Amino acid sequence: MLEFVSVQIPVERVQEVYELLGRPPVWPSVAHHVTEDGYPAGWSQHTLDRMFVESSDAMRRILRAIADQAPGWVTTADIAASSDLTVRQVVASLGPFEKRVRGRYGMSLWPFEAREFVDAGIFKYSMSPQTADRIIESAAQVERHEKATS
Repeated sequence: MLEFVSVQIPVERVQEVYELLGRPPVWPSVAHHVTEDGYPAGWSQHTLDRMFVESSDAMRRILRAIADQAPGWVTTADIAASSDLTVRQVVASLGPFEKRVRGRYGMSLWPFEAREFVDAGIFKYSMSPQTADRIIESAAQVERHEKATS
């Protein structure tokens, strides 16, 4: 369900707000509709598993950091701290991830939400509990596989 906020603006700036809202979003994953199975629309258990396995080590740590706090919201700095990455590495990982989500999986939205808090100059990320559970399980499976093959 969409959330709405009331914002008071000067009457002479209303047109600017409408123009801004009429533009396409800067980030593709502003809000998600979660289906009955608990995954974001278009995503399935199979697709999430595939996405996780095909992710870089850094992206796996980012996904796990978001999953560990689900359904709460985490900042880029929170993700960096809990995944042993720098903020720059987190941000740099999201660009290729977005291209892969669009190109390889045919999705227009990430399997987690991203919201920009312009006034604070930060992004926050969250995922549904079901998606988080799937990511945590996928991480455990990958870890078991890597231990077995090493």
